Amino acid sequence: MFQYDFSNHQNRHIRITDMPAEYFQRIQETTRKDPYYPVWHIAPKCGLMNDPNGLCEINGIHHIFYQWFPAGPVHGLKHWYHLTTKDFIHYEDHGVAMYPDTESDSYGCYTGMALKEGEKVHVFYTGIENEEMIPCTCYARFDGEKLTDRKKIVEMDPDQTTMNYRDPYVWKRDSEYWMLTGAESKEHEGILMLYRGKQADSYEYAGRVRLLQNGQEAMLGYMLECPNYYEENQKGVLFCSPMGISSENKYDYKNVFSVVYMIGKPLDTERKEFQFSEMYELDKGFDFYAPQSYEDEKHRRILFGWLGNSKSEYPTDKNNWAHMLTLPREIWIEKDRLIQQPVEELKQLRANERSIAEHIKVEECSFELEGNTEGAFSIEIGNKDGNCLILSADGEEYCLDRSGMTEVYAEKFGTIRYAKQLEKKQTVRVMVDHSSIEIFCDHGKTVFTSRMFIDHVSYVKVKNLSGKFYDLKK
Repeated sequence: MFQYDFSNHQNRHIRITDMPAEYFQRIQETTRKDPYYPVWHIAPKCGLMNDPNGLCEINGIHHIFYQWFPAGPVHGLKHWYHLTTKDFIHYEDHGVAMYPDTESDSYGCYTGMALKEGEKVHVFYTGIENEEMIPCTCYARFDGEKLTDRKKIVEMDPDQTTMNYRDPYVWKRDSEYWMLTGAESKEHEGILMLYRGKQADSYEYAGRVRLLQNGQEAMLGYMLECPNYYEENQKGVLFCSPMGISSENKYDYKNVFSVVYMIGKPLDTERKEFQFSEMYELDKGFDFYAPQSYEDEKHRRILFGWLGNSKSEYPTDKNNWAHMLTLPREIWIEKDRLIQQPVEELKQLRANERSIAEHIKVEECSFELEGNTEGAFSIEIGNKDGNCLILSADGEEYCLDRSGMTEVYAEKFGTIRYAKQLEKKQTVRVMVDHSSIEIFCDHGKTVFTSRMFIDHVSYVKVKNLSGKFYDLKK
């Protein structure tokens, strides 16, 4: 049966209109039948999805876009796919919202965001202009149904950056628009470029933003992707995805690419400085990247991330699909830390409530555990063959061990992740959806997001946790 050979990179530029209909139908069928396909997470109907894009709420409807390559589980010609929801439980599928079909994005519609301004919604994204893969910043309008008036508004400056130039993020302060774009400098350092606009679709370069940690300039790898910036309670919050960052200890920056956040003074656009004291990882798991947040109409800050990464091969690849989005999370500031918790609406998924026991029988691998603990504890998720994933804590540190799964993937990036335990007396939440696990510890200060591949999960073993266990159904 016909299958594209994606080692031939030309095939990564295949367009939906050029795909044989029977091929498209077949790979959707293999995706649907994959036992690792999620029940209630957003995932592609086939092919590869990655970054969440264009998040916003309009008249009670949440709009969620994501990057999509339909032909297979590899990075290729990117489209924007569109879903909506009123409750984060039920989603309406609107199909492809943006095809790579204008001069400015003919080789890909990459990461972007939405800025809601009264009744207007402005969309900013990276377009890939031609076969030389030259990036630029593009603009579109969104009327709640369609993206229109797409055009290029900023060109990459080859004297300032390498081809690693992407991911605009825009906010409005008083009467001016400000845009951050992530980049790699000609000196191969991760930088944030700042632009000023009098109108939403017209910008001038203002300079590079200096990231000052306790007065000293922080160096963040060789490329800064996916900057997000917002202000809350007279503080500025900046998170981004630095490529090439590492540490000598076992706790920090062990992901393929990590995500960090900083809370400090509001970004000084005149001095082009962001001052902060500490920098933290947003997630300690194996599979979390490119998060994006937005303020909803209840004034909550909602975050989605990409539940995957660009370097790992996954067991689902053979069934022609890759990756999903994280569950929607509410985030807020508590002192100098960001707190993350599943949005309240997800409690509607709960069914068949049981008290946590030492051994819990599992019928379907879609469940939530919420337990109270003090000090050491452990949670083991496994099957009758002994394949398992284990989260443990000894009062000083957490250990997430995926080395015992049925299908262990991306071993070159490690099979264990550690994090320091910040609180001994706490509530721990764990949400599992067939091939994903999201763990919220330290009341949401410490989070692990990972893929999980255990064939026919049949039990959860728990030590030193009391609370509730729920089956989750969509």
